[in-house]
Parts: sequence; C-alpha cells; structure tokens
Amino acid sequence: MLLIIGLAGVIFGGACAIVASNKSRDVFGWFVLGFLFNLIALIVIAALTPLDKAPAAEGAGDKRRSNEEVLEKDELRKKAAALAASLAQSREKLSG
Repeated sequence: MLLIIGLAGVIFGGACAIVASNKSRDVFGWFVLGFLFNLIALIVIAALTPLDKAPAAEGAGDKRRSNEEVLEKDELRKKAAALAASLAQSREKLSG
C-alpha cells in the first residue's frame, strides 16, 4: 500500500513539476506539492497562469528609468531651491 501511495506521489509530483516548468514556476516546490496533494496540486498548477519572463526584462528597464527619475528629481530639487530663493528675494523686496 505504501508503495502505491509513494508511486502516485512521484507520478503526480513529476506531472506538477513538468507543468510548473512550462509555466515558469518553481519546479521543486510544485513537485513537493504534487507529491503531497496529488491531483489537487495538479489541478491548481494547471489552472494558474504562466509567469512572464518579460517583467524581469522590464525590471532592468525600470532600473534605468529609476536612474533617470533620480536625475529628474535632482533637477527638480535644484529648480525648487532656485524658486524658493527667488521667492525669498521677492518677499524681501516687498517688505523693505
């Protein structure tokens, strides 16, 4: 009986791992889930949408964008400081 349960676990674990690999998900984790929960895990992994590898590429673009954003923020800070200085001068002229 244990042999049948173990064999079913390996079969379902392997099937879950294959499906997870095709959907760019964690193969080992899904093998373990398939081994423990058999058909339930196979249904769940089959129902999940594939993970895109594109967000990883977009993440690199986001890093570049964030560097550009940092430069833009520095420029905005400089402009804000210049504007604050100009406002201070205007207030002094109006006061005095």
